[in-house]
Amino acid sequence: MLRGLVPSDYFEVMATRNRTKMSSDPPGSGKSSASWRWENIPLPEPHLAGILISGVLHLIRPWRLSGGRRLYTIAGWTLAGTGIAISELAVRAASDVALERSSALISTGPYTISRNPMYVGWTLLYLGAALVTRNTWMVASLPIALGLIHREILREEQVLERSFGVEYLRYRKLVRRYI
Repeated sequence: MLRGLVPSDYFEVMATRNRTKMSSDPPGSGKSSASWRWENIPLPEPHLAGILISGVLHLIRPWRLSGGRRLYTIAGWTLAGTGIAISELAVRAASDVALERSSALISTGPYTISRNPMYVGWTLLYLGAALVTRNTWMVASLPIALGLIHREILREEQVLERSFGVEYLRYRKLVRRYI
């Protein structure tokens, strides 16, 4: 029934995922954790710079989102919590691989929905923080941060294509870049 709804390569990739051990560190090296790897937690500079710059601008010249605070607070905490959850799931999915020198393509967990779930999570956290604080500077700076992040992702995709070839091209065909 699903074969008509998804690309034909999907089932082949899923079967391959289930048979492939994804790890770049040798067993027993002590470098791998079943659930967490601190060096895999991304700190995207454009997001951090946007938060810092907009925070300083907000202190110098406050610019608040208009409207009721309650709605912004509820929406903001929902987005921030969702962003944290997505990022956490992505870090756990990548726990057996050192992302900076990966020898395996991660295509499980949230990576079955988005090729860049950590960036999606950070973006939701960024927007959530902007709404909770009602900081219009943060909302205004988000497109700039996203443009810089997008450029970085395009560079990363070129590296992945060179490193993993056909496997990455199939994955790219099956999974969207963001959501």
